[in-house]
Amino acid sequence: MSKNVTIVDIAKEAGVSISTVSRVLTGNARVNKEKEIEVKRVIKKYNFKPNILARGLINSHSNLIGILTADIRNPFYSTLFVNCEQSALEAGYSLMLCNSFSDRLNEFTLIDKLVQQKVDAIILIGGACDELKTDSEFAQKITRISQSIPVVTVGHLSGTNCTSILINMEKVMNLVMDFLTKNSHIKKIAFAGGSSTVASTNTMRTVFKKLLKKHHLEYFPEFDIQNERYDEDGGYESMNEILKKDSHPDAVIAVNDISAAGIIRSIHEHNLRIPQDISVISFGNTYLSSLLNPSLTTVGCNFRTFGGEIIKTALSLIKKEPVQKEILIEPSLTIRNSCIAE
Repeated sequence: MSKNVTIVDIAKEAGVSISTVSRVLTGNARVNKEKEIEVKRVIKKYNFKPNILARGLINSHSNLIGILTADIRNPFYSTLFVNCEQSALEAGYSLMLCNSFSDRLNEFTLIDKLVQQKVDAIILIGGACDELKTDSEFAQKITRISQSIPVVTVGHLSGTNCTSILINMEKVMNLVMDFLTKNSHIKKIAFAGGSSTVASTNTMRTVFKKLLKKHHLEYFPEFDIQNERYDEDGGYESMNEILKKDSHPDAVIAVNDISAAGIIRSIHEHNLRIPQDISVISFGNTYLSSLLNPSLTTVGCNFRTFGGEIIKTALSLIKKEPVQKEILIEPSLTIRNSCIAE
């Protein structure tokens, strides 16, 4: 027998039907004990392992989950994807990764490609599900797809019936502000980067202003700088704008870790010290936070828990099991060297 053993070959040598071999492989139905023993003997003899496509023919599933991200170069997305992949592999699934590069046309095209690949579920991270106002055409498309393929969003996708898994951004800002306001030296706080059209950022900014009032601190509009880019250049541009003013803030909140890298670069170029002159705190707690100089105090989540929850939810939907409509991931604060100690 050739080295490329197939399920047909297994059935012939074991003297059983192909459907019997399928039932032994999947364990979905009872098989005569003697036939089961013989099939397993032949499987072991050739160390037979059905590939993903073969398993799809056997059990009507591809054992493939599609993930569409805004940009895998962002350390938040890449770290989350790796942890999703670990959980998926443990469950016997593979992931297919697609990048939209924050382009709406790419999102439409890539969603169609994932459907064509007959994935068992689709996970959306970033892009459309980050937006404060969901694109109605995209929402309609996802609604149609979700009637046959489960769709999980890491964020909100208004106008759809998709399950949402998201970080509790209100608690993120509460942790940030509780930490900063414990230091009596910090009176002027800036918020650098991020767009008002992104739902999570909009929540952070709204809570930020509310908590300034709660702690009897002044809001400085000139220290609240938005930027459409969620990368190092976006953080750098935002901090440069803040440091054009006559005075500088005592602390700056970065919209994410990669923006914080640009913020730190800008502060250093202005011959200011971190944290002695300006404290920097961020959101994400990605690998970047411990690599920056100084290392970054940041609020983030347990990525292993986050990725595991995403995959667990997708698998439950594949099995048509009930799931919560919205699942919140709780954040925590990690203190490093970028904030001044009391």
